[in-house]
Amino acid sequence: MMKILGMAMLVLGMFFAVVGCDSEESTAQAQQASPRGTAGAKGLCLDLGNKVTMKLVQIPAGKFSMGSPETEKDRKEDETQHEVTISKPFYMGVTHVTVDQFAAFVKDSGYKTDAEKAGSSLGIENRDGVLSPKKMDGCSWRNPSFNQKGDHPVVQVSWNDAKAFCDWLSKKTGKTVALPTEAQWEYACRAGTKTAYPWGDNPDDGTGWANGADQSFKKTVPNAPAGMKVFNWDDGFVYTSPVGSFKANAFGLYDMIGNVGQWCGDCYGNCEKGAATDPTGAGTGSYNHRVHRGGSWCNGPTVFRSAYRNLGYAPGRREVNIGFRVVVVVGRVD
Repeated sequence: MMKILGMAMLVLGMFFAVVGCDSEESTAQAQQASPRGTAGAKGLCLDLGNKVTMKLVQIPAGKFSMGSPETEKDRKEDETQHEVTISKPFYMGVTHVTVDQFAAFVKDSGYKTDAEKAGSSLGIENRDGVLSPKKMDGCSWRNPSFNQKGDHPVVQVSWNDAKAFCDWLSKKTGKTVALPTEAQWEYACRAGTKTAYPWGDNPDDGTGWANGADQSFKKTVPNAPAGMKVFNWDDGFVYTSPVGSFKANAFGLYDMIGNVGQWCGDCYGNCEKGAATDPTGAGTGSYNHRVHRGGSWCNGPTVFRSAYRNLGYAPGRREVNIGFRVVVVVGRVD
């Protein structure tokens, strides 16, 4: 009898963890977030505890051209264009995981990040108009080396930390929460577009779309490295910005490009040469570096392209400009 009661309480706890936000409200908000084609998109809202929630939107199954055409300006050799099929719909976080959301995880689990266990991390300081990396004692997601608020994307989190967050949220909600595959990420980022950027092929047309290395950045960091390209627009932020500050794409996702880069689940590897269905990237092998995508507040036009692939970092590495967002597999406890 006690065993049955215990199982009932566990299921009930998972139920409230999933529906802590009003489901109709989350669907309506997901629709409002996407003015260009996701009317009726199904929303999901997860309760992280302590009155902190996470909104996700369902991304439909479909096909797209992953990578970039040979004619695309600034394209790289590892962006071989090929057709990819995403065979099943999935939910994706409407925004990056925020400082408040990560704090809810830490409070509930007692988790220590890689930076906290090391006692230091690589931060940045502005020296005479030049951003210089510097190893700083006490630098972590709590103190990333610049000011952040609770609605900013969490940074100074490693791939290991991001995966631990996903594992915790899976257990808490009964859902399968994960980092997106690189294919899922680019499919969601493009949201039906075939252009270099979510807004088109001209980087100068990105006003209102993203937080990147722009005129605000240039004013604060006038002595950027030689040859570094900055955007001609001004997004109003030097470092990170509150999530959702810019336009959503056609799937209702914010900051898929810019603000902070996003860890993917895959190891970095060569692009597929032909058509692929639900590719999961390279196996770990001897090269265990994990992909991150999307560009950040300190990146310019080349990195902001939807097809751009970072070469990957070791899973324990953390940076001032890398965070993450999550996906949820459809079908297990929906």
